[in-house]
Amino acid sequence: MMDTIDSFLDAMFAPYPASTRLADAKAELRAMMEDAYADAIASGMTHNEAVGRVITDFGNLQEIAPVLGIADDLTAAKGASQSEAAPAWAGTDGAGTPRRPRVTLPEAQELAEARRRGAASLGLSVAILVSTGIPIFALQGLSEVGLVPFNDDTATFLALGVDLVLAALGVIMLLSRSRLFANVKHLVNLEFTTDPIVTAWAARLRLEHEDRRMRRLAIAVGLWICAALPPALVRALPPIGIGMAVPAGADNGTLNGGDLSELALALSVALVALGLWVFLPANWAAQTQQTLIREGRQGYDYDEEDYRDPVIGIVASVYWPCVVAAYFVWGAVFDQWDKSWVLFPISGLLFGVFAAARMSVRRAKAGPQ
Repeated sequence: MMDTIDSFLDAMFAPYPASTRLADAKAELRAMMEDAYADAIASGMTHNEAVGRVITDFGNLQEIAPVLGIADDLTAAKGASQSEAAPAWAGTDGAGTPRRPRVTLPEAQELAEARRRGAASLGLSVAILVSTGIPIFALQGLSEVGLVPFNDDTATFLALGVDLVLAALGVIMLLSRSRLFANVKHLVNLEFTTDPIVTAWAARLRLEHEDRRMRRLAIAVGLWICAALPPALVRALPPIGIGMAVPAGADNGTLNGGDLSELALALSVALVALGLWVFLPANWAAQTQQTLIREGRQGYDYDEEDYRDPVIGIVASVYWPCVVAAYFVWGAVFDQWDKSWVLFPISGLLFGVFAAARMSVRRAKAGPQ
């Protein structure tokens, strides 16, 4: 047990310069952790449970620094370290290639805090971006059934205006969130070597928040399953009339003679977005743990800016304006607004395939890190 505590303390104090005050504080903290471990064992915990509890209770040096009387020392040391050059590399491997720096516990805690603080904005921004499909379906559907005082063309232009506002809002929120990771970009980029103490701390962090995550996931999965129901249920509905008699010969799934399919699609997209909004804010601890157990770009975090490929960005800057132009030409020139909307889901699917292929090529060229 004491070897684990010593390794943990070494990782905790590693970012700070050696001094008598910090050495005394380290010894005092060691005694406190040893006592806490003994108390946990006496209460019936297993060794691993007790270690996890001690790491959780004493894992944030910034929080317990006032108790140890070293708050000013840590602040001064942090200010000095920020003015220094890039962090030293953790030696070399057998082939003489520089290894990546070992992740420290304070860095891992800063990453976790950034993820926690940005969890709500991530869920909301992703839900908003997914919801950009709702206005076009909803307004055209309402126009189709005669519940709004404008035609399909007006509904389309209004929907595009709303979509632009929603897209801009979602992108701004994501960019604002990315600033939280300014000090831990090397962790987000997976440019580090794992540390067993940090790995244990991350596993404990995930365990503490896993119940809430699983509850949210169950709700989200239920919403996503329900998202498939509206288009099917609409077809089973008998013709409906509001403020007027049902037109003779009206098909199932119609309202005032207009097709309800687009309104059903709007509801489906809304349920998907709602599921993302429910689940993503509860996933921050699990995502932090997944990041900290990987190293050397063995995987990708879908939501971080470090994976943006300039080639993908250049293609997107040309591709999507062309898609929008094609949408307007198809709808306005050929008067097929009711069909031209299919360009967006098809274009999104094709662009996703291209982006995935491009990322695969990048990883293959990079080889093992």
